[in-house]
Amino acid sequence: MKKIYMVRHGRTYLNKYQRLQGWSDAPLTEEGIEGAHRMGKALKDQHFDLVASSDLKRAADTRKIIVSENDNWESTEMTQTADLRELFFGYYEAFHDTEGVAAAFKSTKYPRLVDAVKDGYTWQEIGDLFHAADPEGDAESGSEFESRLKRGIDYLVNHDESERILLVGHACVIHCLACIYGGKHLRTDLPKHNEMTVLNVDDNGQVSLEEFGRPMY
Repeated sequence: MKKIYMVRHGRTYLNKYQRLQGWSDAPLTEEGIEGAHRMGKALKDQHFDLVASSDLKRAADTRKIIVSENDNWESTEMTQTADLRELFFGYYEAFHDTEGVAAAFKSTKYPRLVDAVKDGYTWQEIGDLFHAADPEGDAESGSEFESRLKRGIDYLVNHDESERILLVGHACVIHCLACIYGGKHLRTDLPKHNEMTVLNVDDNGQVSLEEFGRPMY
């Protein structure tokens, strides 16, 4: 059985300013750098056959910091893939969270995207709302987002014979994957920067959620 251990990238300046951060990138804050080092130290006694991330800089930088805290990982294989990028908000990239959500949902009911998630909106619905509202038509639909993430997990599962895989990902990505593979038995807020979520992959390639949002430090 394979396991995929998913952690969120360190806090960035767009996180700090409460901006929608999909494919747009921003540097890690000092807090984010410190958090990545703390995650690396929390994982110090763990062994991974493969350490992966999306190809966005904030995730790749976090991955490199985590690895730097673990001398015994020097020979561990590294990889990254665009398929595990964050949801693409298109025209609303880097909008203030409140403004982007109000435009997509055509309502001021939700101060932030996480509030819509807590209220039961699925990633299929959220992606479709941003796609429909985007005047340029660039934002990902919900089905495009979910299909891409499944393709990314398939890539990791079939990459090699690795049994323990660490994935540095993104908040919406991790939550969406947990929903896809875990059903409705899920905490409704987004994963925090200090938490780990675990997927199991059985011998037949079936993926299931083992746990969501376990604090690591």
